[in-house]
Order: sequence, then structure tokens, then C-alpha cells
Amino acid sequence: MGLFINNKNHPDVYKNNQELHEPNQMLSRQDYLTMLINEQQKANAALTQAFAEIGLQTQQQEEIQVTQWRHIDNQLSDLRSKLERNEDASYQLAQQMDKQLELQMEVSEKVTKQADLQGGMLQRLDNQEALIEKISRQVNHIRSILFERTNYLATKIDDGYKVTSSYVYKLMTGSDQPLTFFLMNHKKEENQQHPD
Repeated sequence: MGLFINNKNHPDVYKNNQELHEPNQMLSRQDYLTMLINEQQKANAALTQAFAEIGLQTQQQEEIQVTQWRHIDNQLSDLRSKLERNEDASYQLAQQMDKQLELQMEVSEKVTKQADLQGGMLQRLDNQEALIEKISRQVNHIRSILFERTNYLATKIDDGYKVTSSYVYKLMTGSDQPLTFFLMNHKKEENQQHPD
């Protein structure tokens, strides 16, 4: 649209007989703050969603681990009672501990799948700016903590099994030899009593 000049009432307004030097605009104003706030709000919404998903998955994983640990603790209590009442408890303890180790492996697999899901979320967040990269590093840190705790728990269960087995075997036999030596001798005696 061209410049309107009211020739009837104000004929001299906006008229210039001199040569115009373009461009003659000296100041341009853009609202960068509003643009930045809008972009930040979008980034914050994405981060809030990602944190909510991570928080939900972490809570679910913690609930699963608590249930597994209660189950393992209950089984250990039952095994101790059986050891006090039954002469054959050491063999049953070994079988039960194998099952518990299998349960722990299942927990480790679930943690690995959880880490893979978190990795997928990290890939969706990679296109954000420096703020998103900071969150990505935090998620990776959380994932490493989960792996460390899982390995720590597996080691603790294994150590607890060895200590409990050796202690019970020592109580039952009075021998300081490890439980594996007893099981090997027991199996050897069975093979001698029942040869094929």
C-alpha cells in the first residue's frame, strides 16, 4: 500500500521535494525477549514431560526392587527355619539360592530394559539446546547409578549366600571346609551307593 497524502485538507504533510536516500529507517525493533520466552517455555514443557516419564519409570523400578527384596528376604527367613529343623537343609538352601540368583538376573534384565527406554528418551531430547544437553548428562548419571546399585546388590546377595551356606554347614558338620566341598563329597557318596 502506498503513502496516502490528503491533498484537500493537508496537502503538504508527508511531501518532500528533495531526493530520498533509502533506506531511511534508522531503528527496527524486535521483541527477542518474547521469542526467547516462547522457546524456553517449549523447552521447559519437553523437559517436564521427560522428567515425569523418568520419575514414573524410576518409581516403578524401585517398587519392583522392593518387592523382589521382600520376596528374597522372606525366602531367606524360611530357609533359615528349615535349616534348624531339617538335616537336609543345606542342599535345599543351595537350590533356593539358585532360584534367588535367577530372580536377581531377572531384576538386572529389567534394569537394562529400563536403561534402554531412558536411552530412547535421550535421543528425542538431543535436538534441544544446551539446557537439554545438561539434562541428558543427568539422566546418564542416574542410569550409571542404577547399574552400580544392581551390581552392588548382586554382589551382596552372592556374598550373603556364601557366608550363610558356610555358617550353616559349619554348624551342622563342625567342619571349616566350604559347602561346595561337602556337596561334592555328598554327590560322590551317592554315586558310589547307586552306581549306574
